[in-house]
Amino acid sequence: MQELWSFLTSLKLTIAVLIILSLTSIIGTVIPQNEAPQKYLQIYTPSTYEWFKLLSLDKMYHSWWFTALLALFTLNLLSCSFKRFPGFWRIITQKEQELTDQLLKSLSLKNTFRLKEWSTHTGNEISRIVQKHLHKPTTHTPSPDTMSLFAEKGKYTRTGFHITHLGIALIIIGGILGNYGYQGYMTVLEGGTNDILTLRGTTQQRKLDFSVRCDDFEVTYYQGSRRPKDFKSDLVIIDGGKEVKKKTIEVNDPLSYKGVFIYQSSYGTAPGQGAVLIGVQPTSGEKKTAEYKMNIGERIALDKTGYAIELKRFVPDFTLSQNNEVVSRSQEPRNPAAQLAVFKDTTLLNTQWVFANFPDFHGQEKGEFAFKLLNFFGKEYTGLQLTKDPGVWVVWTGCFMLTLGCCLIFFMSHQRLWIKVEPKKGEYIVTMAGTSNKNQESFKRTFELAHQELKKIGKASSNA
Repeated sequence: MQELWSFLTSLKLTIAVLIILSLTSIIGTVIPQNEAPQKYLQIYTPSTYEWFKLLSLDKMYHSWWFTALLALFTLNLLSCSFKRFPGFWRIITQKEQELTDQLLKSLSLKNTFRLKEWSTHTGNEISRIVQKHLHKPTTHTPSPDTMSLFAEKGKYTRTGFHITHLGIALIIIGGILGNYGYQGYMTVLEGGTNDILTLRGTTQQRKLDFSVRCDDFEVTYYQGSRRPKDFKSDLVIIDGGKEVKKKTIEVNDPLSYKGVFIYQSSYGTAPGQGAVLIGVQPTSGEKKTAEYKMNIGERIALDKTGYAIELKRFVPDFTLSQNNEVVSRSQEPRNPAAQLAVFKDTTLLNTQWVFANFPDFHGQEKGEFAFKLLNFFGKEYTGLQLTKDPGVWVVWTGCFMLTLGCCLIFFMSHQRLWIKVEPKKGEYIVTMAGTSNKNQESFKRTFELAHQELKKIGKASSNA
C-alpha cells in the first residue's frame, strides 16, 4: 500500500504522464479525428486505416486508453494535493505564536526601537497602526508594562495551491464525462416535427426522448443579394405528447432542454417539397395566360383542351452534373427550374424544363402551349445542431476554481507580523518582526512603513 501511495504521489509519474499526453496530443492533431471512413481512405491505405481503428487513433480523445491517461494524471494530481494537505491545515489552524527568541531568529524582517514611557494610549496607537497596514491584531498584556501583539492577513490564500489542483482535476473529469454525451445534426421541415439526429462524423442515428417542432422559419437577406443576413427558427419542444418549451433560436442563441443545447446551424429548401406557379399560354389564337399552382407529382388538366400537365420535379438551383444529369448546386433558389410532363388525353407528348430566370429559354419544346415558371413556394427546413455534454458544468466549475486558485497564488499572500514590548532599564524595547510566504518585496515595503510610523510613537513619547 505504501508503494502504491509513493507511486501515485511521485513527481516522476507526473512528468511521465504529461510527456505521454503531449506526444499523443500531437498524434491527435496530425491525424484527423472523428471523420467518416471515406475521408481516411482518401488519405491512407486500407491497412493503415485498420491500424487506426484498432488503436482508436481516429477517435483518440474518446478512446479508453486516452481516458485512462487522463484519469491517472487526475489521480496523481489529487494524491499530491492530499499529501501536502496536513501541513497546509496545520498552518491555517494553528494558534497565534508568541515572538520567542527562536522564532525571531528564523524571521528575515525584524527591527527594534525604544519607548521612553508606556501607557494604555501607546498600546492602542500601536494596535491602530498595525491594523492600518495589515489587519486587526490580537493583543496580550501579561503585565501592565508588557504587551505581545500578533496580526496576520491572507491566511486562507494558502488554499490557492489546492484550489488550483482541484480546478484542473474538475476540468479533466468534466472532459471525461463529455465523452458520454453526443453531438449531431437534424433537419426539421417548417411545420414539421423530428426526433432523430445523425451523429457528427458518422452515419449513425440517435432517437431523442423528446421531439422538436419548427412552427416557423425566417431568413433575411442583405439588400440586393441572396446572401443571408440572419435566419431564425420558432421551435417547440414536445415531451410526452405535451408542448413543454418554446423559443425562437438564432445563431449563437440556442434552446436548452434536458441538458441538450439546440443551435441554429443551417437552412435550405427541402427537395421534393413545396409548390410552383406555372403560367400556361396558347401558342396560337387567343394568347391569354392561365396560372396553375401545382405540387410536385400533381397532374392538372388544362381547361377544355384535353391537355394536362404534371409537375415531375423542382430544383432550386439548376445545373448539370459531369454525367449530364440534372442536379441542384445548392438549396438556395439561385436558378429555380421545374420539369413538366405534357399529356394529350392519356398520351405523354413530351417533358420539358422551365426556368424562372430564363422564361424564353430556347430549349423549350414547341407545341400547343408555352409554359413559364412564374413563382415557386419551396418548403424550407431548418438545420439544427444538437449537443449534449454532461460534463459542461463540471468544466465551468473547474475553470472558475482554476482562475480563483491562480489569483490566490500569484496576487495574494499570507502575511504575519509580531510586536513585543518589554521593559528594560527604565525604557521599553519594542521588537517587531514579520514574514510573508510570497510577494516578499511588497510585504517588506508594508513592514517598513509600519516601522516608521511606530518609531514616531517613540519620538513623541520622548519629546513629551
